[in-house]
Amino acid sequence: MMIQKDTDCDVLVIGAGMAGMVASARASQLGLKTIQAGNSSALVFASGLFDLLGVFPIDSGEILSKPYPAIKKLQSDQPDHPYSKANQKQIEDSFLFLIEFLDSAGLKYHLPGTCNKQILTSVGTFKPTYIVPATFLKGCDLNKVGKNLLIVDFKGLRGFSAKQAASGLGDRKEKTHTLSIDLPENKGGLNPVHLAKSFENQEFIQKLSDKILGFSKKADIVGIPAICGIQNSFEIVKELEEKTGMDIFEIPGMPPSIPGLRLKNAFEKKISDLNTLFLSNAKIVFNAMEDDNFILQAINDNFETRIKAKCVILATGRFLGKGLFAQRNNVVETIFNLPIFQPKTRDQWHQLNFFDPKGHQINQTGLETDDTFRPLDQTGEPAFENLYAAGSILAHNDFARLKSGTGVCCVSAYLAVNNFYKKSHKMRNK
Repeated sequence: MMIQKDTDCDVLVIGAGMAGMVASARASQLGLKTIQAGNSSALVFASGLFDLLGVFPIDSGEILSKPYPAIKKLQSDQPDHPYSKANQKQIEDSFLFLIEFLDSAGLKYHLPGTCNKQILTSVGTFKPTYIVPATFLKGCDLNKVGKNLLIVDFKGLRGFSAKQAASGLGDRKEKTHTLSIDLPENKGGLNPVHLAKSFENQEFIQKLSDKILGFSKKADIVGIPAICGIQNSFEIVKELEEKTGMDIFEIPGMPPSIPGLRLKNAFEKKISDLNTLFLSNAKIVFNAMEDDNFILQAINDNFETRIKAKCVILATGRFLGKGLFAQRNNVVETIFNLPIFQPKTRDQWHQLNFFDPKGHQINQTGLETDDTFRPLDQTGEPAFENLYAAGSILAHNDFARLKSGTGVCCVSAYLAVNNFYKKSHKMRNK
């Protein structure tokens, strides 16, 4: 879609992280004329795992196997948490939408049940998560099964050691073997993107399969760092399984990650196919309201355009995404200057103990909203009729400790768009 000097849309999504992408995906799927502004490169730092709720209560550190009963307790204990604005069916529907959308872009995730999975990480720990890429699935809950495991690494690939990954398996260590592959063409550190592209080469796949077959009498399942191709990763893993006769799975590693790159590519491809206009690296400036429409400017080095939008989805993130900015004594929202829920004074931002199990108050900072995810003004009323917020900019969500990051992004973005769509169609049908 060509960038015009003046343009209009039904929905302007500000932000291109997980929440922004889900919002654009949902809006475009519903047939709403959508413009998205932001920088999607942050998705490369995503693990590819979709968390719902992994720990609760937050100060207990209790790892959850069943997130939904804990969500009900969270909703009761913390009525301002973003999950308190959704019921279980809405949460399930939002994840189902996300999985089906990514599948239509060629990126396969498994359909969730009602339980979390335990996924082995590159540092030898098990992480609770709700949904994993299809290429990760056979490696879930390894701490509960008795299979003989082979973990493969590649010399020169930073951030992944087969021996370190195996160290977290505890009593299963005697059933775990490691294989370190030295690539002749490697001179120094391996570039993860280049290595992932090697998996798309048949000769490389055959050589790797031959090395794995050397352990065929010792192992029946194989873990490989999450670099099995950028395109068609599911098919590549299937081919490795056919050639070796073993189950194969990917192990998530340190960022930047290939699963994050796959996620970025899938979102961008499908959203573009649905004719969403993407304004890369554009700074958005709010000018005024005009006949119930938002008037904004989108500016970058290559263009400046005036946007007239019926609805805005604010998915700008917190500090790293620049949705929030920390001044000397307070935190401000950077586009609409909306009120921010935050500690009263700066000395309350952090606990004295960095590892305090209750967390830090600054991590609860963000926008408070009504039940439809519309940000509130100083009087507690929606600041604008058709302004919605989604993702990590929402207050009362210490997502790093709760392991709720993707879940809140997905649920809030999906429901925010749905809420605008329902309201706008009711108005249209009057």
